[in-house]
Amino acid sequence: MQKALSDSFFIQHKHKINTMEQEKILSTLSEKLGETSFSPQTLQTYVELNPIAEGSEPDEAYWNKAVNFLKGMQGQYNHDVATRVEDFKKNYKPQPTPPTPPTPPVPPKNDDELEKKLKEDDELEKKLKELEARLDAEDSKKVQADLLKKVTAAMKAKQANDDYVLSKTLQGVTFDTKKTVDELVTEFLPKYDAEYKACRGYGTAPRTSDGSGGTQHNAASRYFERKGKKEGWKKN
Repeated sequence: MQKALSDSFFIQHKHKINTMEQEKILSTLSEKLGETSFSPQTLQTYVELNPIAEGSEPDEAYWNKAVNFLKGMQGQYNHDVATRVEDFKKNYKPQPTPPTPPTPPVPPKNDDELEKKLKEDDELEKKLKELEARLDAEDSKKVQADLLKKVTAAMKAKQANDDYVLSKTLQGVTFDTKKTVDELVTEFLPKYDAEYKACRGYGTAPRTSDGSGGTQHNAASRYFERKGKKEGWKKN
């Protein structure tokens, strides 16, 4: 009798510990994964199906494997959903309402059914428009990110070498997608020069033909940064 009670207590205690460990793993996994389409139940199922050895802690390999697997699954899931929605939009054909022949007044019940059907069609059309707007916004975000990368590289090729000033110049910018990268560089180089003078003063030219503009300032900054840390008057 006493042994049975002892075994029961051990099982309950062990279950409680396992539950706490799973909750801790689930919380950390959610933080590392960030925004996701998966529900907490789905993540809980993954944690349960991929247990760690009793008494050990998840290592970096465990987290990398979990995050990469779930992000890969999420990407495929989002792709499948978008494909199905796109197919539905292409193939969806609302049923046309047949013309009502001259008849006596329709009983109120039929009026209610028709109104309900029209309301359902309106709600479906609204949801499709919202989904289309969301997909368009995601596409626009990708295009802007690609333009930012290309314009940054092209401006550096024009001796806009100060990373801090360049970042400040392009911060929060929405590029005109109708313009070429060269046109955008021409547009933003004067803004870079003005930002450089505002940040660094007028002692050094923002850009020079030999590419020294901004580079001298960076080199001096790095020198005094190292010197300050070494001598103790510059905090990390």
